[in-house]
Amino acid sequence: MELDKKTVIGAVAAVAVGAIGAAVAYNTLGGDSEDSDVKPAAKRTKPTGTQAKATRKALAASTDTINVNKASFAELVSLKHVGKARAKRILDSRPFKSVEDLTSRGIVPEEVLSRHRDRLAV
Repeated sequence: MELDKKTVIGAVAAVAVGAIGAAVAYNTLGGDSEDSDVKPAAKRTKPTGTQAKATRKALAASTDTINVNKASFAELVSLKHVGKARAKRILDSRPFKSVEDLTSRGIVPEEVLSRHRDRLAV
C-alpha cells in the first residue's frame, strides 16, 4: 500500500494534536502523584518540536487574518497548499501592494489564493 504525502502529514498532525490534548489533560488532572503539592500549571514542560509545530499549525488555522507582508515562515507554511518553497518565495518577494500580487507575480496559483483570500491581508 502506497501513501501519499498529504495522508502521512494528516496522520502525523492528528497524532500530534492528540498527544497535546493528552498532555494538557494529564497536567490539568494532576499528573504525577509525587508532586501533589505543586500546582498543575507549575508542572508544565516545554512542548516537544512536534507538539510545538502542531500548536503553531492549529493557531494559524484559526480564523485570524494573516498579513502576507508580516507573516512568519511558520504562519505561511501552515496555509494549505503553501509549502516551504512557496512560503520562501513569498518572504523573498515582499512587500506586496495587494493580496492579488501573489498571483500576478506567479508565486501562488489562483486556486490556492481563492481558498485563502478571506484570511489574507497586506
